[in-house]
Amino acid sequence: MQKEISGECNCGGVTYKIKNPPLLTYVCHCGNCQKRSGSAFGMGMVLPVDDIEIEGELACWERVSDAGNRNPVYRCAVCGNVIYGLGAYTPGLAKIMPGTLRNTCDIRPDVHVWVRDAQRWVNIPADVLQYQGQPDNFVEVLEIAAANRLQRTNVP
Repeated sequence: MQKEISGECNCGGVTYKIKNPPLLTYVCHCGNCQKRSGSAFGMGMVLPVDDIEIEGELACWERVSDAGNRNPVYRCAVCGNVIYGLGAYTPGLAKIMPGTLRNTCDIRPDVHVWVRDAQRWVNIPADVLQYQGQPDNFVEVLEIAAANRLQRTNVP
């Protein structure tokens, strides 16, 4: 039986449950993610929007990408903790912030993007998929990540 995947904001005013495991977990080293997270990188778990059940009041802010796309980011209306975002290149998919999970121990990134902007002290495992910038084909990234996950689970 699958463990329940759930999370919440800092104040507990927004809670969520995820119906299925994420399709992909990524680490982004771009300058925007560094600023948004206040850290060396941002992280996200990609999953269908319909797989998320959210309770609580959210506020929306739209980030404009370098390409001019509007990407809404949803935060707790009380404490401001980012819960998830949507992207112009991934319609129907949400990016949940893994740090909001109740159990963060099992988070394992499938891919690192914008590696050329990574802080020099960040060590990325050699067996993890890496892109110097934004991947051209997101479907291909999903397929590679799924194959890599399957391979990891089938190791004796």
